[in-house]
Amino acid sequence: MCNDAVKPYRRSGVLSTELVDELVIYDPITYKVASLNGSARAIWQLCDGTRTVDQICEELGQRYSISPGTVRKEIAANVAFLLQLGMLSK
Repeated sequence: MCNDAVKPYRRSGVLSTELVDELVIYDPITYKVASLNGSARAIWQLCDGTRTVDQICEELGQRYSISPGTVRKEIAANVAFLLQLGMLSK
């Protein structure tokens, strides 16, 4: 998991393209690729360095009328995964 105080941001140079119902992100330096479903795409888009993980949970909870606590585990896991891939920085 990642620290809730982290303000993750999309790493410069990571490319993205929409494919049907997914967003595919690609790092041309490491050749890593990730396919993001709708909820992962929403998390990716909010990772702009201005929001903490807590704030992302709040915003997505409000957007989808879900308790922030309910989505926290999924959001933290997605952010941690994208940090591990090197697609996000903190």
